[in-house]
Amino acid sequence: MKVTRAEILRNLPKKGFRKESLHHIYFYHEYKGMETGAYTYISHSAKQKDVSGDLISSMRKQLRLDSMKETVALIKCPMDKKEYEKILIDRSIFDPSTISKNGRSKLAKT
Repeated sequence: MKVTRAEILRNLPKKGFRKESLHHIYFYHEYKGMETGAYTYISHSAKQKDVSGDLISSMRKQLRLDSMKETVALIKCPMDKKEYEKILIDRSIFDPSTISKNGRSKLAKT
């Protein structure tokens, strides 16, 4: 299974990920403005056009998904934002009830 760099850059922000350019391009998942603990990153290098194999496996772990199929579905868009958030909530990655009115509660479980 493989995905393109362009798909990652284009589709993860549509799924609730905030993009940050540091040494790499990081994507942090947010729910109502709070980080959930799910994230991933890719290199700035445009030489890497496709992502597959071990890199997809690493992304799967960072995104808190159980399979390569789920990871590819998230990146290629069969999985929408609501479905992804439901997966994270069902797997106790974060609890949406911990959101406070002032937005200071931490969602990510440690």
